[in-house]
Amino acid sequence: MSVTVIVRGNRIPQIQGEARRRAEAAVEKAVFDIEARAKSVAPVRTGFLKSSIQGSASGLEGRVDAQAHYAAHVEFGTSRMGARPFLIPAAEAVRASFDAAMRRIVK
Repeated sequence: MSVTVIVRGNRIPQIQGEARRRAEAAVEKAVFDIEARAKSVAPVRTGFLKSSIQGSASGLEGRVDAQAHYAAHVEFGTSRMGARPFLIPAAEAVRASFDAAMRRIVK
């Protein structure tokens, strides 16, 4: 007795393309979730720091920046001022949902 398997067509490129599109969407969602959360928890004196927080995503890469020249001093503190983190906690808060989205893609 023999078993024959016939494979017609190659769906790997289609599956790969769909997985990439879903991963790109997950990256974009995470970036904008981090941006929104960082803006909601950023300390506000004049509003400049909050308004300088911007996210961008392209393909499988994304970033959230705070362009205010003093953003790092607020995030990490200085010798004269305690840290008031807003970007790192925002990223940590979004991490679980991003990881779950990526796990669903590779299942």
